[in-house]
Amino acid sequence: MTTQETKGETQIRDAICAHTAWRRKLSDCIDKGQLEKTSDEISCNDKCEFGKWLGTLRAQAGHPVMEKYEMIAGLHTRFHREAGKIAVEVEQGDKMAARTLYENPSFKRLTNSLILNLNDWREDFKHLT
Repeated sequence: MTTQETKGETQIRDAICAHTAWRRKLSDCIDKGQLEKTSDEISCNDKCEFGKWLGTLRAQAGHPVMEKYEMIAGLHTRFHREAGKIAVEVEQGDKMAARTLYENPSFKRLTNSLILNLNDWREDFKHLT
């Protein structure tokens, strides 16, 4: 495994942990009525470490690990956009609206889809020769 592949696997593992933890933190922020970051920062897909790393990658035709890049990037962007909408409600002091968005099955499905696809992509990095 090359350094880039090892780094990729590590970045993806860390992203899985970070985005799972962030979902829990967001729930706490709703309860407290206070955010750790602004809604603008939360909405941006390139402010987290994974987003920064993902932004450095370019889909390379024919490279097996890059086949899922566009899908992962899209899910990641949607995750941050939806989390940002929840954060706006927290900033505006509307805990009920924030909780409703957070509990919406579509946000749960989006989060689960991102995590599942990241796990799948991580396996691709593991199996490169």
